[in-house]
Amino acid sequence: MASQQFEKHLTPNDITRKFSVPTAWLDAMPEFGEGRHEVILRVVDGVGFSWELTCVVRNKGVYKKPVLQSAQWLSFVNAKSLVAGDKIVFYREVNAFRGSQYRFRAQKLDAYGNWTDV
Repeated sequence: MASQQFEKHLTPNDITRKFSVPTAWLDAMPEFGEGRHEVILRVVDGVGFSWELTCVVRNKGVYKKPVLQSAQWLSFVNAKSLVAGDKIVFYREVNAFRGSQYRFRAQKLDAYGNWTDV
């Protein structure tokens, strides 16, 4: 069963530097733990490949400003040939047998105007 689904269209900064994670997405991510400012996010993409991404938040201030660290994120961007305007769909699947599994689907518009996983 999928929990709430989140979507974001990629910006030029998202594809060249780091992925700015919308703060609302933190509710679906693993717990950061007491005093921690990063969490490893093990995800499965829309075509079945596994990825390990690190989400980091600020230590100070009210706004956490979450981002996916650049090295791992840029590997994902390059492997998927993502460009500004492409879309990321993120959600957590809860499975009684396997536990929570995180999905991070990269999508592009096809020739018919449909979003398809890459």
